[in-house]
Amino acid sequence: MAAARGPLTLDEIAQHPETANVIARYEPRLKGFASVAQGRSGGPISIAYEVYGNGPIHLVWIMGLNAPKISWHRQVKYFGVERRDMFTCLVFDNRGVGDSGVPWALRYTTCEMAKDALELCDHVGWTEKKQLHVVGVSMGGMIAQELAYAAPERIASLTLQSTAAALVSQIPWYQHLARRAYMIMPKTLHARLEATKRNIFSDSWLAAPDDLGVFPTNGDRFVSEELWRMKELKAPVYRGFLLQGLAATWHYMGEDRLKAIGSNVKHVLVCTGTSDQMIEYTHSDVLVAGISAGGVAEVKKRYFEGVGHALNRETLEEYNKMVEAFVTSAHQG
Repeated sequence: MAAARGPLTLDEIAQHPETANVIARYEPRLKGFASVAQGRSGGPISIAYEVYGNGPIHLVWIMGLNAPKISWHRQVKYFGVERRDMFTCLVFDNRGVGDSGVPWALRYTTCEMAKDALELCDHVGWTEKKQLHVVGVSMGGMIAQELAYAAPERIASLTLQSTAAALVSQIPWYQHLARRAYMIMPKTLHARLEATKRNIFSDSWLAAPDDLGVFPTNGDRFVSEELWRMKELKAPVYRGFLLQGLAATWHYMGEDRLKAIGSNVKHVLVCTGTSDQMIEYTHSDVLVAGISAGGVAEVKKRYFEGVGHALNRETLEEYNKMVEAFVTSAHQG
């Protein structure tokens, strides 16, 4: 039962009985490592992956900067466990994070990381035409764009969440990178967690009562999950974060390439929060206009008023239902 006050202190959250089991882990149907990037920059690279469910709709979930595959655990539960007869989910660690390899490539690029994802799909046998329903968030959305551009014949639908064709802002690129670097730079744990949660969630959601009624606030649950990750998962490697950050910073999908996606991928969903502090929501306008210019794509857009960067967490139920309706419709033609 939730405490009467909130938020909790860091020590109170660390000692809370729920923190030891705050993230539920499910047994994948298939898991392992795929060797990708043979003959490419930094290759070969080992990519850690898990597959959940047995359904006919094949979902490829691509996570963002410095985020491991466990970050999709709520979507794994909804799509790959509770609806396993309808969906099959592939989650994985991008190069540079989690259990995947952290190569010293000349530089990471979203294009190279998209090739990693495509070769992973080959590895698990997802090779049919129009089979992949790709969902990418933030940097993962940039990777998803490159994947759709490189192999449109494989893409059944494309969901681009909280992402951009290119990062454009009034502040220089290095300040964007510095903002992201600050989240993992050496400093007190409290300061790091505060910076992280303020960057990816809206203040109103953080202060609201915990969705599950266990902690006083949603912000407390977020901190609890971060403490769990620090204990249970491999510590992030700074060079992996840096190289991923540069890949996101240098990502560029010009009008001609967006138009090509819109000429070859029929079903596209662009979604974002209007209070996104990481990638301003106006970047989604560029994606919608550019892809729509292709003339074939049925581009749906959804802007969540007052919501931050992590739609898949902050608007969990609504987000899952939105993606479910979109990919189900696309699967049906």
